[in-house]
Amino acid sequence: MMRKLIMGLAAAFILFTNSAFAAVNPEGARDEVLRVVDDFKTKIVDQREVLSKDTKKLQDAMREIIAPVVDFDDLAKKVMGKYYREATAEQVSAFVSVTEGTLLKTYSAAVIDFDPSRLTVMPLARQKPGREVRVDAKFQMTDGAPVDIAFYMEPNASEQWMLSNVVINNINFGLTFRKQFGVMMQQNGNDIDQAIAAWQKSLASSEE
Repeated sequence: MMRKLIMGLAAAFILFTNSAFAAVNPEGARDEVLRVVDDFKTKIVDQREVLSKDTKKLQDAMREIIAPVVDFDDLAKKVMGKYYREATAEQVSAFVSVTEGTLLKTYSAAVIDFDPSRLTVMPLARQKPGREVRVDAKFQMTDGAPVDIAFYMEPNASEQWMLSNVVINNINFGLTFRKQFGVMMQQNGNDIDQAIAAWQKSLASSEE
């Protein structure tokens, strides 16, 4: 359950955005992470008694929280990689729908048990040159083991902080997702429709 919860949080945050640089305060990146964590607490965890009985309300609450920081259209472009250029508009739309719908369905139940007190968002460390800001956090498992999480944030053209990647215990989820879809394309003879179907099964299987 705890592994599922960590995966759920990562999935909820995951985004590969094509952001333009904006001259904004890097502390805003940390503030955005804190906002999302607080929203999970107040809009989902504190409402678990009601939301646990209504799947649609739970998924709607999840969507409301992640919408400001997750662009599923851009996620499709980044995860599909070179195959994005070969896909039709209908196939891209199908990928977006499958990804958003499956992630919300798969992880909503796990996130409802999220304990915000176990997650500590650290003060910003010295940043590398560039437009990305790294926000470090630590999550404490029930057995006391720490989980290191790094949220990579970038400002978009509207100066809204968006998540560009998540790394958990040195596992780069951005790279992992792209590699997974590439493997599915190869396994399905470069048939995009079949690869999208396999992608959906892969995301859903994380629930098990």
